[in-house]
Amino acid sequence: MDGNIEKEAGKLRSFFWPQGIAVVGASADPAKPGGRVVQLLKDYRYPGRIYPINPKRKEIQGLPACGSLAELNERPDLVIIAVEAPAVPAVVRQCAALQMNKLVVISGGFSETGKAGAALQEELAALAAEHKLTILGPNCIGFINTLQPAVASFSFVVDGGALRSGPAALVVQSGGLGILAIFLADLEKFGFSYMISTGNEVNLDFAAAINFLVHEPRVRVIGGYLEGVKSGERLRLACRAAAEAGKPVILLKAGASPEAVAAIRSHTGAMAGSREAYRAFFRQEGVLEAETLTEMLSLFKAFAPGRLPRGNRAAVLSLSGGMGVLAADLCAAAGLEMARFSPETVRELKKLIPSIATVGNPLDPTAAMLTRLPEVRAIIETVLADPGVDLFIFTTALWRASGIEAGEMMAQLFQQTEKPFFVIWPGCIREAKEIICESGIPFFNELKDGVAAAAATWRYALFQQERMKRKKTALSVPEARLQAEILQSKMSARGELKVTEPEAKQILANLGIAVPRGELAGSLEQAVAAAGRIGYPVVLKAVSAEIIHKTEAGAIKLGLRDDGMLREAWEEMRRELACRAPGIEAAGWLVEEMLPVRLEMIAGAKNDPLFGPLLLLGFGGIHVEIFRDLAMRPAPLDPEQVLEMIGELKSAPLLKGHRGAPPVDTSSLAEAVSRFSHFAAALKGSYREMEINPLVICPDGRAVAADAVILF
Repeated sequence: MDGNIEKEAGKLRSFFWPQGIAVVGASADPAKPGGRVVQLLKDYRYPGRIYPINPKRKEIQGLPACGSLAELNERPDLVIIAVEAPAVPAVVRQCAALQMNKLVVISGGFSETGKAGAALQEELAALAAEHKLTILGPNCIGFINTLQPAVASFSFVVDGGALRSGPAALVVQSGGLGILAIFLADLEKFGFSYMISTGNEVNLDFAAAINFLVHEPRVRVIGGYLEGVKSGERLRLACRAAAEAGKPVILLKAGASPEAVAAIRSHTGAMAGSREAYRAFFRQEGVLEAETLTEMLSLFKAFAPGRLPRGNRAAVLSLSGGMGVLAADLCAAAGLEMARFSPETVRELKKLIPSIATVGNPLDPTAAMLTRLPEVRAIIETVLADPGVDLFIFTTALWRASGIEAGEMMAQLFQQTEKPFFVIWPGCIREAKEIICESGIPFFNELKDGVAAAAATWRYALFQQERMKRKKTALSVPEARLQAEILQSKMSARGELKVTEPEAKQILANLGIAVPRGELAGSLEQAVAAAGRIGYPVVLKAVSAEIIHKTEAGAIKLGLRDDGMLREAWEEMRRELACRAPGIEAAGWLVEEMLPVRLEMIAGAKNDPLFGPLLLLGFGGIHVEIFRDLAMRPAPLDPEQVLEMIGELKSAPLLKGHRGAPPVDTSSLAEAVSRFSHFAAALKGSYREMEINPLVICPDGRAVAADAVILF
């Protein structure tokens, strides 16, 4: 589906809310896909007209049947195609001729089966483009809209038989996992408003489905099972629309796209794999990544009420001392702070809890409270009223004395507060659990799952806070666009472009990134004269666009303190180059000031085929590939986002001051990396890789590009 993704949501409204559905390949046998579709539409009380299409029957499952779509007196909003793959294109052509432009192709046998199937799918794509058709599938199980309701699918199983709805929606590239998610959620009394299976995505893709759900007012949280996307930009637009609407996106990502076959010559390309690219994209766009289906369902429950904490201060009330201690440990590990109760709260709590108990957080009123439900309620109300509490976690073990009454109390307390409210109760009786779940409270059987889900609401709230700040303080780097245009014009004129280190550094300097003082020399005597003007100590480098890693080629000499050392280094370098890099002629010799070094960083950029320019940041120098302490984000980045990346590094404590060392001022580093990222974004796909390594942090906090590589 080409065009602006922002306009697609409205067009898909009638697709997912059809007033009439034709089923081509309908069958009287519910064991067949076409028969199952008709049965499920009937069983779950689809309110629109159902038109079974089968040339061999006049009646199917109690409904009048037609031999073809052309025999219909009315035009259905949606056509579900459930015939053998070779027959699908003919049905699609008939739909186009009859101006039936919304289709679900549940038939398999397309690109997932090999060359012949891929040719069939290409034919479908061409028909869709020619006739402006919207096609879900092929090779999908359809969709379920519990709000209408419409089970436009051949696969649906829940134990209770009822069609449970809810504020969460699911998009999947595996229909089986979609149905499993509905089944597991139903066991927890949790429902979905939509389940959309995209299949082979001939034109209605994962991003379009996400974008539709963003614009559905009854959806609060969107999740999905994702194997891969064809357009990273479309997914980016959909995720940003979700963030703008305040709807968390939770994705379970499986698999990884193949790595580029082109030889990679720089550190950046060697380390920027496709899985890392997806994760970098998720972090940038605020997507919450789940590692398992169970974790995704836990996050669904946490976000379904639509409540986000103002901060990360959690209050834990436990009727089991051990559970409270474990919860506190888990909160700390997950990034939640234990709230400090106000003096007023402490005074009130002392009136409510036994004298043998201590007022603290986690709060343990002791086992004496197990049979005193009114006091437990008053304690929770007091804690919730404290302005220093951002979210509340109730946990206990085998509290069965109050049973149903306790469940009803939790439901009432949940309605009385707007703060995020979580119940973790492994030993809860079935009747109480049903009351709690039906009231919309996020309920968990496992302590770790519940605390992790609670912490996720804070991470998303923090993302939203930072996103709003960035909107107000977005950095503009016009120099980046100008330098990109200059390079691109040179490439157009020459056909190819090789950039030497001095040329790369001049570009960085034009971007406002500091580079060492230096001069290009054509002879030894010119190098000596340049060193005299710069001032010793100096660095000597051989200049060649063919030499990427100077240390390995013997093309760099450091710490030269006088003319004699410079002359000796010159001769030694010429010998080493002849041995280690035969056939490569130096285009000159670069003499630069020897920078005072506090720390060395690396900033790299690589053009990902899906997500475009990716910015890599880590601790650099010659050991970067060994330690691989790196963070990655799609470009461009503002300085605040660069600081977030720095905070993710395992070696980040080195910047904060280690063993008595003063902390490093990272403002210059963040500014330099941000400007570099804007340049990478402006160049788009016209380069292979770029990197600054090392990006030296001097003792005074200045970030200086000591070496730079740009590969086209």
